[in-house]
Amino acid sequence: MSSRQQRFFFELRATLALAVPMMIGQFGQMLMGITDTVVLGRVGVVPLAAVGFSNTLLGTLYVAGIGILNSIGIFAAQAHGAKWENATAGVMRSAFWLSCLTGAACSAIIVLLLSILSIFGQPLVIEAAARPYLAIVGFSLIPALGSVGAKTFCEALGKPVAPTVILYLGVLLNLALNLPLVFGWMGLPALGLLGSAIATFSSRVFVLAGTLAYALVLSRVKWRALAPSKIDWRQIMDLFRLGLPIGLQYFAEVAAFSFGAVMMGWIGTVALASHQVVLTCAATTFMFPLGISTAAAVRMGQAVGSQRVSSVRSIATGAIAISAMISSGFAVLYLIAGREISSWFTADSAVLPLATRLLTVVGIFQLADGVQVTAAGCLRGLADVRIPMFIGLGCYWAIAMPTALITAFAMGFGAIGVWTGLATGLFVAATALTLRLRAMTSPGIGDRFVFSRTAGETT
Repeated sequence: MSSRQQRFFFELRATLALAVPMMIGQFGQMLMGITDTVVLGRVGVVPLAAVGFSNTLLGTLYVAGIGILNSIGIFAAQAHGAKWENATAGVMRSAFWLSCLTGAACSAIIVLLLSILSIFGQPLVIEAAARPYLAIVGFSLIPALGSVGAKTFCEALGKPVAPTVILYLGVLLNLALNLPLVFGWMGLPALGLLGSAIATFSSRVFVLAGTLAYALVLSRVKWRALAPSKIDWRQIMDLFRLGLPIGLQYFAEVAAFSFGAVMMGWIGTVALASHQVVLTCAATTFMFPLGISTAAAVRMGQAVGSQRVSSVRSIATGAIAISAMISSGFAVLYLIAGREISSWFTADSAVLPLATRLLTVVGIFQLADGVQVTAAGCLRGLADVRIPMFIGLGCYWAIAMPTALITAFAMGFGAIGVWTGLATGLFVAATALTLRLRAMTSPGIGDRFVFSRTAGETT
């Protein structure tokens, strides 16, 4: 075996060791949404469609916030790889405040949207049902993104297991609160959507407290160091400037899927309910390549920080290979068992067959989705964020959305047409990002990285 092959398999094993707990953790984040969808799917089509519409708005802001907070992982991974402990602790303090401010901004946007929900053109019954759910879960974006910031920091230091355990405890708490609050068990009133919102808010506060405490222990930072008087605004702005293009890239993709949900509402309640079932499935399996993407970003960042630039192509190639294999497995699952999977969420005679057909399209684009998110993660580890942002904006809004509008409405394919447009954007994005990654991992790239020793040591 050549030295190049030995290095590839060494990096592959190291990436897998980090990616497995991250994949489990990403799946755990989806379990809260799955819990809400499964529970409310048993209440009726209107609550299911309402939570789908609500999660469209909430998810768009939440994912954009996660994108901004990716800068925490880039800085922390490179500082950790270079063994700059003071810089790592500084990132932790700034990460906390950046996370809180990002969550507060997202919550404020939800508050503003509550007064103008009619602009989305949804049926009045869905709009009325969604309003109280949105109000409560909107405020939960603050603890949700706060815990994401702390979790991202821990993962960048190669410690993803404890945050994952805390997250799953939060999922169990969400389920334990959902059932009695939604259905009125144990003498409680049956609150439906409102009860689910309360359960989600409570569990997110719990996850924030646990994950933040662990991150503080890792960074050896005391609670009092998080006081407002100790805010390092310059570093927060450095994190924000690096994270903003990532957030816009994330926003471009998730907003395209969110606008797909709006188009489903134009088609009808059944289409929107089916879309919520399928989107939950697609987002759940997406968490696995996303976990690989996060692990690859951490390992690429650590390689840069420790001056092991020659390893980045092996890390990237191995990560994409793992992601492609897992995504292909999910593709086969959706193609052969779409109806059985859809039946886990709904038994409605109108929703079930449409959801089954939509899952066929989802199965087709699984490979493209896995490759594009992994390539994007590798590029983030290299702090290459601006070009991927433009790729995302172009693929999803210049290609996917026009294609969706044409196939869904001009050509009359309806819900199938919406997802066909989304799939087209994903295939183009996967191709473009892979080519960008190939260019960025070519020989002679050492001087392209933005994280310098001087900046790290003075942080």
